[in-house]
Amino acid sequence: MQTLRRYGTIIRLTRYTAKDIPGETLESARFVADLGMEGDFYAQGGERQISFLFTEDRQWMEAQTEPGLCFSRYKENILLDGIPPAALTPGVRLAVGNSVLEISDTPKRCFTECRLFSRGQTCALSKRQLFAKVIRSGLVQTGDRVYEEES
Repeated sequence: MQTLRRYGTIIRLTRYTAKDIPGETLESARFVADLGMEGDFYAQGGERQISFLFTEDRQWMEAQTEPGLCFSRYKENILLDGIPPAALTPGVRLAVGNSVLEISDTPKRCFTECRLFSRGQTCALSKRQLFAKVIRSGLVQTGDRVYEEES
């Protein structure tokens, strides 16, 4: 029998309708199985259909006096709060709204041309941003609780 364990809360949903333009904050979004967030430029299937960032990492980024190279490049669809990032490893399934997402890919690599990387500084994005695949389509809303599915 499948049970659910509470994990956190969605603070913000963002959709990017074209490359290199600011995203739009949404109250709700439809997530489409095997594709991503409906209407999102980056919803192209594959392993990185939905991108996550944690509130503490967004706050860390905003507090930096010299931004890293990816601060403007990384486009999170979901800003999360109250979730222990270390527990979200590939294969973990999350019930989000009435959709199901599966963590599919862990943090990206750093770029050598980044100021932070070249100085040997640790960037929150290099260790804690995550990607997921949409396993079951559904509606997701700001404020929704996020649960880990357990079997």
